Amino acid sequence: MLLQMLAADDVPAPLQEAARQLVHQLTGQQLLLNTDRTAPFAQVTLFLPFVGADGEQTAAVHIESRRGRKGELDAANCRLWFDLQMKSLGLIMLDVQVLDKKVMLKVYTEAEMTGQFLESREEEVQEALQAAGYQLVSLKSGLLPSVEPETMGGNEPGSPFSYTPTIYKGVDYRV
Repeated sequence: MLLQMLAADDVPAPLQEAARQLVHQLTGQQLLLNTDRTAPFAQVTLFLPFVGADGEQTAAVHIESRRGRKGELDAANCRLWFDLQMKSLGLIMLDVQVLDKKVMLKVYTEAEMTGQFLESREEEVQEALQAAGYQLVSLKSGLLPSVEPETMGGNEPGSPFSYTPTIYKGVDYRV
């Protein structure tokens, strides 16, 4: 339908531009999801098209998983990394490790209070995971690492450089 909308002459220009952007977004998703099916592990980056009022992306999900017999992702053994830019709660990073349907959840936040709030909801998270067939092993929170933006080349909160480790210095061994 989007391609038909792009080909139509009677569609207003702003609507055609929105359709073009959606087609590009979907094409990019397809390219990212097309991984080597023979590899034992799969790494998938999924950008969710949640866009805030300012036009910025608000969520991304990175998935690392074993492959099943038919090449499918193994939901019982995987690692998920959620990068959420929430309006009220700020930047939240979730590191979800799943091993044999046992879940270890680590929440990184900008404000300590947000992490404490999420930890106080551990029982609710545990019940929700049990309803989905998973068992919560641990739920911990911590602050996002602080980085000097000028050393990383970016100073916008939520940019990839804002939570990347500091620049590596030194040598591993001498000859």
